[in-house]
Amino acid sequence: MADFKELSQRIERSFNDATKAGDASSYQRLGAIFSDAEIQLREYIQEITKNEINRITQKLERGGEISTEELKFIKLWIVGDAEYYVKMENNFNDWLLEIKRIVNESTKIKESEPDFETVSHLRAILEDGKRVIYDIAFYLEKKERIANFEESTLEIDSEERDLLIKLLRNKLTSKEF
Repeated sequence: MADFKELSQRIERSFNDATKAGDASSYQRLGAIFSDAEIQLREYIQEITKNEINRITQKLERGGEISTEELKFIKLWIVGDAEYYVKMENNFNDWLLEIKRIVNESTKIKESEPDFETVSHLRAILEDGKRVIYDIAFYLEKKERIANFEESTLEIDSEERDLLIKLLRNKLTSKEF
């Protein structure tokens, strides 16, 4: 993992460059830094927690009961990214209002054969709608991941235990997880 201070400085420099340049490629470079940093942070979390996860996984494999604290740790490890995203996201209600506005705007066009300008306007509205829908779906997907984890760990039977072991082992060894 790169030094956190260095990472922070790199993000800040790239952000300053993007705001100064004001072009798409500068913001795309900033986005690439965010993506790379997220991967590095995920790997860092895996590295600093692998001993505890291995201990918990071995306990599960032996049929031992996991404590409430261990389950909280597993939850943070598996859906912590989603949990923190949902906690910090503050635009969801704005997105719902925006998609409502976009749908209302798009339904104002009633012509069966609209002219070029009207179709261009509708395309722009729909393009904006796709972006907002993506944000809404992304947020809801994170909430669903959390709810699914919580539901599946209310009572851990042998099948769920095996699935949890497999999930933890895969997450420990995979760079994609």
